[in-house]
Amino acid sequence: MIKILVTLFLVLAMSACSEPSHLGSDGNYVAGVHYRELATPIPASGDDISVTEFFWYGCPHCELFEKPLHKWQQTMADGVVLVQSPAVWNEAMKLHAKVFFIVQQMPDKQKIHAALFNEIVGLREITDLDEQQAKLSDFLAGYGLSEQAFNDKLNSADIISKLKQAMLLMSSAGIQGTPTILVNGRYIILNESANSAEQVMDIASYLVELERQNLLAM
Repeated sequence: MIKILVTLFLVLAMSACSEPSHLGSDGNYVAGVHYRELATPIPASGDDISVTEFFWYGCPHCELFEKPLHKWQQTMADGVVLVQSPAVWNEAMKLHAKVFFIVQQMPDKQKIHAALFNEIVGLREITDLDEQQAKLSDFLAGYGLSEQAFNDKLNSADIISKLKQAMLLMSSAGIQGTPTILVNGRYIILNESANSAEQVMDIASYLVELERQNLLAM
């Protein structure tokens, strides 16, 4: 069974002009209200501060979140990287995650990535994974990837390794819904505390700076 999605449906329906909720006395976002800190932070894989979005192509609210997410990406300071990581709770989502990693190796990856949300939302009622796989193969053939190349990549050691890494990251972070933002393996943003998708990204900016200060103090 697909887990209940923690979506931005209510957040996006609320006015972006509303006052931020429950700010601290210093005007900053508050742990336990706007974000939670992992009991065991996930070690960073590099020197950059990572902002990871866990998403699923079959989640319409993840598609809605794409525009504010990538708009925010354009404002990121040097030393901050955005990572999109597919959520996986069942076999269908494993297939969708593998498709994501295949697309990341293609020349038109951004265009294909955007189109895949609508494509996979339309496949959610198809329970036969072989049928889903065939339709996704046809879809990617439209972008120049042959059926043979698709099937070869789908079962390649590289793609399977990336899938395992994504599942391990999701498990380590305790992700239970999409879209969810994880800042540098340490902070999870609580979507329900925000008044808009843009405020979710404002919380991300605050946590990036908080993490930067933490790292400087070490």
